[in-house]
Amino acid sequence: MTKNNDGTDKLTRGALILVMGAALTVGTWSIYTLLTTHFHAPRIVALFGAGMFDLAAFFFARLAQRYAASPDSGLVPRLAMLAMVTASSWVNWTHAHMEHWGTVGAVILAAAPVIAELAFEMWHRYEHREALRRQGRVAEALPVIPGLAWLLFAPTSWRVMRASVGSRLSVIEDEAMRITASVGDAHREALDAAPARAAVASVADDAQHIVITLQQPRAITAAPADTYRQTANDAPGEAARQRSDAPPRIITVPQPATADAGPAEATVSLGEVDFASLSKAAAIKAMRDALPDATAPQISDALASHGITADAAYVRTVLSRAAKTPPQGTGGYL
Repeated sequence: MTKNNDGTDKLTRGALILVMGAALTVGTWSIYTLLTTHFHAPRIVALFGAGMFDLAAFFFARLAQRYAASPDSGLVPRLAMLAMVTASSWVNWTHAHMEHWGTVGAVILAAAPVIAELAFEMWHRYEHREALRRQGRVAEALPVIPGLAWLLFAPTSWRVMRASVGSRLSVIEDEAMRITASVGDAHREALDAAPARAAVASVADDAQHIVITLQQPRAITAAPADTYRQTANDAPGEAARQRSDAPPRIITVPQPATADAGPAEATVSLGEVDFASLSKAAAIKAMRDALPDATAPQISDALASHGITADAAYVRTVLSRAAKTPPQGTGGYL
C-alpha cells in the first residue's frame, strides 16, 4: 500500500471516529437525562443505562467488522447492532416528546444513533469488499465498452463481451474439473489401498455357499457343467437338506483386460495429428490413441512437448468422460 493510500485510510478512520463519537454522545446524553430527570434513577445507574444501548451497539459493530475479514457471514451481529440502534432511537424520540421539544427535537435526538449506524455501515461495506478482494474472492471487472461503441459497432461490441465472458467461464470450468479430478484421484487411491476380498454369499440354514472369484480373461477357467445344473424336480427345500460339508460352488467372473493381457495397439500415429488445430481435450484424446499404453502423467509430458499444458488430473478427467460417452460416428477430433 502506498503512503498516499495509507494517509487517506487514516483520514477516513479519523472521520468515522468523529462522526460516531458525536452521534453516540448526543444519544447517551438523551438517555442519561431521561433516566435522571423523569425516572429519578441514581447517577451510577443512569450512566450504565445511558451506555447500555450504545455500548452494546458498538460491541456488535466491532464483531461484525471482524467477520468482514473472514469468509464467514457477519449478518447476525449486524442485525443485533441494528436492534440496539433502533431501540436507542425510539427512546430518544420518546424523550424529546416528553420534554415537549416537538418533532424537530425528536428528529435530532432520534437521528443520533441512526447516523452512527450509517457511518459504520458504509465503512463496514468498504472493509468487507477489501477483505474479499485480498482473498481473491472478487472477480476482475469485465471490459468497459463505451455506449458510443455499442451504438456504432454493436455486433463487434457483442462479440468482444461474449468472448470475455466465455474466457471467464473457461477458467472457472478448468478449476472445477481440477477439483473434481483431485477428488476422484483420492477416491481411487482409497479403493486401491483397500484389500481385495472374495465375495461370499450364504443363505441361513443352507450349507451350500457361493464363492465368486475375479480373474483376468487369460485366466478364465471353465467350471464343470454339473456345477451349474439344477433340475426342475428339485424341491424348494432341497438346498437346506444338503450336507453341511458340501463343497462351495466356484463362479468365475471375467474382468476387463489390464496391461497383463498384452500391450494395446495404437490407432493413430503422432505424425498424423495436427495438435495446433485441436482443443485441449481433443489433443488429450489424440495422444491417448497414439500412445494407448501411456499413463496420465506420460500423456501430460507428451502434450507439453507439443506446447499444450495439461496436468495429469485434467488428463484423467477428460479420458474418464470420453470413456463414458458412447461413440457417435467417425471423423476427426473435435
